[in-house]
This record gives sequence, structure tokens and C-alpha cells, in this order.
Amino acid sequence: MESVSVIGAAWTTRLLLGTLCLTLASPLARAAPARLPAKPALAPSFARACTIALPETPPLFDSAPSPATASVDADDDTSSDDDDDDDDDDDDADEEAPERGLILPGSGTCLSISGTVSAGLQRDSFKVSRNGPPPPSAATTIQTSAAFRIATSHELASGLRVGSAFGFTLQNLTDGTSEATIDEATILIGPWTFGLDSSRFSFWTGDEFIFSTRVPSRTVGLIALELPLTESWTATLALEDPALGNASTTVPVATGRRFPDAVGRIVYESGGWTVHGALALREIPGTPSRFGRAGIIGATYETELLGATSSLTAQIAGAIDGAPYIGSQLDARTVNRVLLASDANRGFSTVVSARREWTDELASNAYVSRYWLAVPLAGQVRGEIRIDRVAANLVWTPVEGFKAGIEGSVAWARIALSGREVAVGLAGRQISTQVFVERSF
Repeated sequence: MESVSVIGAAWTTRLLLGTLCLTLASPLARAAPARLPAKPALAPSFARACTIALPETPPLFDSAPSPATASVDADDDTSSDDDDDDDDDDDDADEEAPERGLILPGSGTCLSISGTVSAGLQRDSFKVSRNGPPPPSAATTIQTSAAFRIATSHELASGLRVGSAFGFTLQNLTDGTSEATIDEATILIGPWTFGLDSSRFSFWTGDEFIFSTRVPSRTVGLIALELPLTESWTATLALEDPALGNASTTVPVATGRRFPDAVGRIVYESGGWTVHGALALREIPGTPSRFGRAGIIGATYETELLGATSSLTAQIAGAIDGAPYIGSQLDARTVNRVLLASDANRGFSTVVSARREWTDELASNAYVSRYWLAVPLAGQVRGEIRIDRVAANLVWTPVEGFKAGIEGSVAWARIALSGREVAVGLAGRQISTQVFVERSF
């Protein structure tokens, strides 16, 4: 009994001590505020990588896959997986590298800045007919140019994509001065394009040749609507004003016009084929006024030939009172110096160009072209302008964004316009050779 009483006394003592501790701690617990959980630290905001996405419009005539094709795809899972892999590989090979940019903090707009800087050493020699003025002496010049482009892309809450682009080129001239030209200044809203851009009539522009890229492109003021008809066909309707762009520096532009030029274009792209066809109508002021017209058809085919990527481009354009729409940029620069905007004319131009990529670093390009224009002036049987060109280059691209090469061209020009002063060096033969380097970023 004594042991039981001792155990009971011990437990009684423990209960009393526990009650005392709870009593003393409860006021302190009521007085101390509850500790809130710590807020997580905000992640720092950085610029994010993005790609410039052009506004996309669903095709007007979207063709659904046939039931037979759908049933085969649904039944054969193994072949479907293999086809997907093959398609992915083909897409990766065919698609061009996207234009990359950055989304700045607090903004949903993708901004891309790119440019190209080039320099070259050029040698020109001339030969003219015996009856013509003496040719200029052979000359060696240093050619430098820099082109910059700023592009943006933004998707609105409604899903409509809006884009913009601004590009310009700085180039030194042979007299030691420099020239700046605006190559692009556009706003894209869905399928619409507003601003300064290349003519929708043009197809082959000679971008693979350094001589062509150093001449202002046919940039015009335009309002254009691009309508995808199917996955392969796209139609474009445009109103163009050459007086607002660089076209006034490369082709004769008449003043006092009431209407802009109207251009309709259709393009087919599928597999290795690109086919381009366009028609143009332009007003020529006068008493009475008349309308010039022009048409063009061109095609490019790209394929693997003997283990290397090769492409062939052919184009032919014809015009009646529409000289600004035929010929290359080099041809247009020559014609602009002897032809007036009001001159009646008719003619054609044609070009065949080939490219072959021998290795991943080495590629070659070549083209041959002809420009012919009849100009019936008063007091002569027939005025004529004819320009033939042959050019080729070899380009080495050891790393992305850098290339070097050598390019040569021969041009034969015959200008027979009675009563028109022809500048020295325009008529006759000109041989040009250039060694160049180019850096893109």
C-alpha cells in the first residue's frame, strides 16, 4: 500500500507541474502574434528569345485530307510514326532559318535587329566602238556598304498579328561621297501591307550577286493584300507608286499621274518549285494620256543533283510602254539615264540563273540576261536599247554570318537613240571583277 501511495503522489506532482507550465505559457502565447509564412522571392525578369512571325491568313480554299488517306493514317500507327519522322527531317531541311529576336521585359513584342556589312576591291575596264567617244580608263575602286533592318512582331488579344519592318542601306560612291537609301518601311496588319517595299511584280532580283545588291532595289510605295488561296497558291493585289520609293532612282517615273500602278500576282510554291506570274498596268500622262502594261512569268526549281543542292531560275518579262517593269536593277539604272518617262517603248527582258552548293561552305552562282527595248522617236527609223550580261561568282562561307568570294561580270550595251546624249561608259563593253567579304549579324 505504501508503494501505491508513493506512485500516486508522483503522478499527482507531474500533473500539477504540467498545469502550472500551461498556465504560465498561455498569456505569452496570446501576446505573441502569429508568424506569417515568408513570401517567395520574385524571379528576375530577363529578355526572352523569340522569332519574328509574319501574319498568317488561313487559305480561302482549304482542302481536307481524303478519307482514304485518313483511314490509312489511323490504321497504320507504325508507318505514321515513320512518316512523321521523315516529314520533320524534310521540314527542317526545307525551311529557312527564322528571323530571331528578343522579347524585352514587360513587353509582348518581338524585336529583331539585323544587318550586313560588306567591302570589296573592284576593277573595271571599258571598251567602246571606234565611232564613239573615248572610253574611260580602267579603274580600281574600294566598294563598301552597310545594310540594317529592324523588324517587330506582336500578336493582339484578338489573335490578329501586327508586324513592322524598317531597313536602309549606306553605300560609298565612286566620287568619295556616300548615299543612303531606304529599302523597306512597312506595317503589316494581317494580310495587308502598307508602306515602302519591293514591287510585287518583281521575281528574280539577283540577291546572290554582289553587283546587284549594291544597286538600289525597285522599292515603291504600296498598299498590298496577300490572299492564300490554298496551301500552295497565293494571290496578291497591290497599288504601287514608284515616285515614293527607290524606283525613281533606277527607272524613269512620270509626273502628274492621277492613278497609282496596279499589280496582280499569283505564286505557286510546292516541293522544289516556285512559280511566279504577274501583270502590271501604269498610267502615262500626256495629251492624251495612255496606259502601259507589262507581264512576267518566272520559275525556280531546286533539287539534289549528284549529291549537291542545285537550283535553276528562269524568267521572261515583256512590256508595252512599261519599261520600268522589265530588266534587272543594273539594266534599269542604265536605261534611266537615256530614256524619258514619256517615251513610247516596247520590249522584253529575260534571265537564266543557276546555283550549286558544292559543299556546306562553297557555292557558285551564274546568270546570263538580255534586255531589249525599242523606242520609236521622231526623226528616226527606230531607237533601240540592248544590254546583254554574263556574271558568275564563287562564294566561301566558313561560318554562319561570314562569307568571302570573287565575282566577275561582262556587259555589252548598245544604245542607238538619235538626239539623245549617251554618257561615256554606258554603251560598249564593260568588264568588272570584284573580291569581297561580307559579315552578317
